[in-house]
Amino acid sequence: MVYSTTITRKGQITIPKTIREALKLSTSTKILVELEVGRKEIKLRPHTDILDLAGTFSPKRKINVLEARERIEKNYERV
Repeated sequence: MVYSTTITRKGQITIPKTIREALKLSTSTKILVELEVGRKEIKLRPHTDILDLAGTFSPKRKINVLEARERIEKNYERV
């Protein structure tokens, strides 16, 4: 897909709706803009952060935090 857009005085561009929908971009979505060195083109892709995944997965079994901490301390030395 190739679309045409214009750069504003502030240096902003509008990403066409079909591209925003295909990439599931909303107004709060962070994106990465990558400049291809040696080429006159850029790549846009959604910015995924590990923190965005917080709370999306459930453990297979309940975890006792104190027990988990004891296991960690038992198996790993402090540096």
